[in-house]
Amino acid sequence: CINLTPPSTLSSGQMSETNAAEADIMMCRRCASCGATEADDIKLKTCTGCKSARYCSIKCQKEHRSQHKRACKKRATELRDEVLFRQTEGTDCPICLLPMPLDPDKLAMISCCGRKICAGCEFANALREIEEGLKPTCPFCRLPAPHDDEKTFEVNMKRRAEVDDPAALQWMGVECQQKGDYSGAFEFWTRAAE
Repeated sequence: CINLTPPSTLSSGQMSETNAAEADIMMCRRCASCGATEADDIKLKTCTGCKSARYCSIKCQKEHRSQHKRACKKRATELRDEVLFRQTEGTDCPICLLPMPLDPDKLAMISCCGRKICAGCEFANALREIEEGLKPTCPFCRLPAPHDDEKTFEVNMKRRAEVDDPAALQWMGVECQQKGDYSGAFEFWTRAAE
């Protein structure tokens, strides 16, 4: 049986007792602000940021915004990271979709999202930024260029390794090998090969 009590009326103790699956079902079928259920005359609209909260009207969305803002930003960041880090390295540039050059000197590794792109896309982005007087951004994810590329790159590669990205696992293996941790290197390389 699904608990149809609006989430806004549940106490913190009751909410902790409700399991996550039931909470997801409640949020999908009810307005996050007023608790109205989806019916023929009411179509719930999904929050464009987090894709999880639903609202019956713009009024309800505005009323609930102060409560929802922090969770929405967190979930939107998680969704963005999921998309960026789940895609594995392919044989095509993720921007222009042309085959990647075999020469590693004609590739660029972006530190913020850990993507490899062709040198042409990197050049085109740099040229656009110069011509339009823009601050440097990543050609793939459009985030501002990090100040400490090495540190950002390492953090992002570790995050990618956590989701079993083969390129990141291979990189982590090389890092372990250079530090003399051969068993750690072997473990990362084995996971990358799977």
